[in-house]
Amino acid sequence: MDQDQSIPVNHDDFIHDIAYNFYGTRLATCGSDRCIKIWDWNRQTGLWILNESISAHDSSVVRLSWAHPEFGQVLASCSLDCTVRIWVEQETNLKNSGTRWRGLTPLTDSKAAVHSIAFAPEYTSLSIATASSDGKVRLYSPTDSVRLENWTVNCFIDFVPGGATDADGPLSVSWCKSRFSSPHMLVVGGSRHKNVKIFQLLNNAFVELAELAQYDSHVLDVDWAPTMGRSYHLIATACADGHIRIYKFWSDPELAGTRLTGSLFVRDGDDDDGDEEARDQPRDDASDDDSISDDSISDDDDDDDSDDSDASVSGGGGGGGGGDDEGDAESEGSDAAATGSVFGGTAGQKRRARATAAAAAAAAATAAGPRSELVSDISVQPSVPIRRIRWNSTGTLLVSSSDDGVVRMWRMTPSGTWREMAAVSAESA
Repeated sequence: MDQDQSIPVNHDDFIHDIAYNFYGTRLATCGSDRCIKIWDWNRQTGLWILNESISAHDSSVVRLSWAHPEFGQVLASCSLDCTVRIWVEQETNLKNSGTRWRGLTPLTDSKAAVHSIAFAPEYTSLSIATASSDGKVRLYSPTDSVRLENWTVNCFIDFVPGGATDADGPLSVSWCKSRFSSPHMLVVGGSRHKNVKIFQLLNNAFVELAELAQYDSHVLDVDWAPTMGRSYHLIATACADGHIRIYKFWSDPELAGTRLTGSLFVRDGDDDDGDEEARDQPRDDASDDDSISDDSISDDDDDDDSDDSDASVSGGGGGGGGGDDEGDAESEGSDAAATGSVFGGTAGQKRRARATAAAAAAAAATAAGPRSELVSDISVQPSVPIRRIRWNSTGTLLVSSSDDGVVRMWRMTPSGTWREMAAVSAESA
C-alpha cells in the first residue's frame, strides 16, 4: 500500500502484538483485553474486514504466530496466564459466528508467563517453540498431524539452569529460516540474564552452538533474518538500554573467511596479485603443474651449469688472450643460473605456501566452530527500551518499535552502517 490506513481494531485495552499471515492477506491482533481479533483484507475495497473476535485467554495475550499455509490456517497465541493456545480455522462455519476458529487443548507445561512463540520453518514438520519466564524453551509437535488435537513436548532448552520466575523477565525466541544452511537452528534471548545464545536441534535434543556477546542491559527481543543467498546469517537484538545490535553469524566456519570480489568468492589471505602475475606470464605445459618439485628445479639448474661450462671450454680453445672474457662469461652464466633457480622456484613456492596457508586456515576455522561478530550497534534517540524488532522478507530492512511510541525502519548503507530511513509515530498516525 502506498498510503497509511487506520484499522479500527476495537480492542478494549493495550494491543501487544500484530501478526500477518504468510501472504500478508490476513492479520491477527491481540491485547490486554484477553482477546484475539482476526482480519481479512478485501482486495476490491482495500479494507480490512473483521473475520472473528476470540476470547482467547484468562490474562493478557502477548504474542501471536502463524504457521505456514501448507499446514492450513493455524494460529498460535501465548499469554501471561502461562498457557499457549493453538487455533484452527473452521472454514465451513460463518465468519463472526464465534465458532469460526476452534481452540485446541491448551499447552500448560510452563510454570510462568509465556512471552514468545514461533512456529518452525515450513521445511520442518509442524512444530512450535515457546519461551517462558521459567527459564525454559519448549518445542511442541502434534501427535496427529491431520487433526492437530494433542501437542506434546519433544524437547526443551534449560536456558536458565535452576529455573527462573516472572520477576526475571521474559525470554524471546526466533528460528533460522534458511533450509540450505545448518537446519533447525534458533536464537534465544534472556531478559534479566542479559545473554543471547544460538542452539541447533540434533537427534531430538538442542545443542548450544554459540553465545553472542554479553549485554549490560536486558534483552527484550531477538529476530533471525532470512539469508537470501548470503554466506552468513544476520541476527538482531533489541535491548532495554535503547540499543539495537546486529550480529553476523557463520554456522559453517569454512565460510567465515570469504569475501565477494567481483563475481568470485575469495578467502581472506589469498594473494590475488600473485595469481594475476601468474596469469600474465606465459606458461608452458610443464609450468601448469602446481606440484613442481625442488629436484626438478635442481636438475634444470644443473643443465644450465653444464651448458655454461661447455661454452667456457670452447671459448678457451679459441686463443690464450680470452682469459678475462672466459671469467666474465662464467660469472654471467652462474648468475643467470642462480637467477633462473630463484625465479623458477618462486611461483611454485608461492603456490605451495598459499595451499598450506589455506589448509591451515580451514583447519583452524573447523576447530573454532561456528562464530559470530558484532557488525552494528544502533543507538536509538531518545534512549528508550526497544520492545520489538522484525526483519523484512529479504533481511535487508529492520523495523523496531520502542516505548516512545515510534516505529522506525533501518537500512544498511553501501558503507556498511545502518541508518534510520523512516519513522512513524503512533500520535501522528
